[in-house]
This record gives sequence, structure tokens and C-alpha cells, in this order.
Amino acid sequence: MMRWDPFKEIEELQERLAQAMAMPRARQAEGRTFAPLVDVFEDEEGLHFAVYLPGVEPEKVDVTAEDETLTVKAERPFEQKEGVTWHRVEGLYGTFIRSFAVPATFDLSRVKARFKHGVLFLDVPRAEEAKPKKIAIEVEQ
Repeated sequence: MMRWDPFKEIEELQERLAQAMAMPRARQAEGRTFAPLVDVFEDEEGLHFAVYLPGVEPEKVDVTAEDETLTVKAERPFEQKEGVTWHRVEGLYGTFIRSFAVPATFDLSRVKARFKHGVLFLDVPRAEEAKPKKIAIEVEQ
């Protein structure tokens, strides 16, 4: 006995509709916005993000920091080729966007970004005011 999987039925229906319309699913999704997968961790240095953007070119990535919000926006356009019949298109195409509320204890004016193997790494250092400070103790005689 097989378990009923509603998502599998939805996927099969999408594929049949795409075939009936002779248009890949990626084209149907054009104009939609997707949220990429993200890993976030914090250490003594600050807040660290790994944003997964497979197939996205680094020049198609935009990172903005404003009003305690860090936003990553990227685009992976679908390239329709003449004379090509698509049998399956499972990759995500279109605009990818993800925003994060970042507490004031981190300094968004000093974000460092690097892109490697389809992963965008963002490092947000702690704000100077938020770092622990050693207080000198005066000794009175």
C-alpha cells in the first residue's frame, strides 16, 4: 500500500499543464519571487549569513542594509532557446529576495559580502557600543 502524497499529485498536475501549454514551468513562474535558503549564526564577532543562490551570477546579486534590515535580492533569468523542447525544468528561475531584521547591536554600515560557489556569505560585525568594555577601577587612598 502506498501513502497518498498530495504534493506529488500537484507536481504531476503542474507538469501536465506545462506540457499542454507547451511552456516550461520556469516560464510560468516568471515574475514570481522566491526566498532562497539561508543559514544564520552568531558568534563573538557578529552575525553571519550563508545565502544559497545556485546558478545565480554574482553580478545579479544586490545586498542592501537600511533601517535595521538586511535585504538580499538576486535574479536567475530563464533563457528560452529557439528549437528546444523542454521535458523537465525543476530549477528556480526569476527573482529571489530575502530580508532579515537585524538588531541594533550589530553594525549594518560595516557588512562584508563575498560570493563563492553559488553561496553569498555576509558578515555583520557587532556594533562598537554593543561590545563589552573593560571598566578601569580607580583605587582611592
